[in-house]
Amino acid sequence: MQNTLPDFIAYFRGLATAHVALQDFVLGPTSRIIAGSRAELKYPLLWLELPSLALQDKDSTAPQGKRHAALVVLDSASSSYADQDAKWASTEALALDVLSRMRHDYKQRKFLGFELDGTLLEAVATLTQAGEIGWRFEFSLTDFVPLKYEAARWQ
Repeated sequence: MQNTLPDFIAYFRGLATAHVALQDFVLGPTSRIIAGSRAELKYPLLWLELPSLALQDKDSTAPQGKRHAALVVLDSASSSYADQDAKWASTEALALDVLSRMRHDYKQRKFLGFELDGTLLEAVATLTQAGEIGWRFEFSLTDFVPLKYEAARWQ
């Protein structure tokens, strides 16, 4: 994976597409999860929060970028407690599936580093009409970053 924002997003869009149960992919800041219309979304879905990028200079020859981000797996639940209990369980399983795929891809050297940042798998419940519930986790991926001076871009 190239460590550019479009490639980073494409990787997670690909995960959402490749998993047999995930029906949609959304990219956006945390605030967008709380607000907005859900009519166009298909559940369950994978939500990628916009990442930050920490740059590191390794031996002054190979700059690396560590992208810190969070993923949210959401499903729409009815007001039935039985349905909600089932959705809590199924979305947790989906979140763990995504984590296992990321660990697999790391072991296959698709990126240089993969860290869960020691954070929790946290329960998420929105106050929208869709009654979304699910799980959120934070992580970091590290890879080389295309940081190259281009003289032609400067006057």
